[in-house]
Amino acid sequence: MRKDILTRHIRDDELKIKMYKIVDICNNVLKTHIPKHSEFLNPFEIKNAIAIVNSDRDLSYKILGGYENAQRAIIYVYPYYLEPEDQKLPLSFLRADGNFKFSTLSHRSYLGSLMSLGIKREKIGDLLVHSDFCQMIVDSDIEDFLIYNFDRVSHNRIKLSKIRENDILIPKQEYIDKQFSVSSLRIDNIIAGAFDLSRSDALKYITSEYVFVDYEKIDSPSKIISESSLISVRKKGKFIIDNIGDGLSKKGKIRVRIKIFK
Repeated sequence: MRKDILTRHIRDDELKIKMYKIVDICNNVLKTHIPKHSEFLNPFEIKNAIAIVNSDRDLSYKILGGYENAQRAIIYVYPYYLEPEDQKLPLSFLRADGNFKFSTLSHRSYLGSLMSLGIKREKIGDLLVHSDFCQMIVDSDIEDFLIYNFDRVSHNRIKLSKIRENDILIPKQEYIDKQFSVSSLRIDNIIAGAFDLSRSDALKYITSEYVFVDYEKIDSPSKIISESSLISVRKKGKFIIDNIGDGLSKKGKIRVRIKIFK
């Protein structure tokens, strides 16, 4: 499998490098007939990885994130004739408990503490944060290291323990509803309306490569947004396009309703 051919449509350098690694995994499996897996990827990266694996009929794959619709997952590549259920799958499930009576720990708190241990972000899957504990899905390679070394989040002592995959509990996501009107469904208009910015300020986030639509990096302010799109802006937040009004306002603008992640 040739990297240059399979990735020639990709403009984003960071994504291209990740897909180079997927090609290397595929070539390794074709050569050795031993299953291999990627690091954790977001849904857009998974979509590109699947296209690469599907380019060779001798390969099959499974997407493993620990639960249905996980935000981060690995792609497990194996020869088409192999049953992956017979293999030891490369995910570990951990739970962090502590006395959080006087603290509120966020996703950012847990992730920052994990990365302060020198762990690559790509080794960490979803962190499912609850009021008094956090469940973590990680690459099995770092399981033992975490159990012996991950004992504090911010200023809070924690105890880490192994759990089973079917112990995973998905926390209820809370949102803030917001409505606004835009002259068009361009991404710069949508970001400006969502975060009460001017269009010129919204453009700065786009040109700084801080904007992602359904996990794809966006570098053009003219991209048109559709209903159900997931939009993330670094340093500002994340929201879903909940509804795009059928009609126009009295001023001829399009009504948009969003759900902002708390």
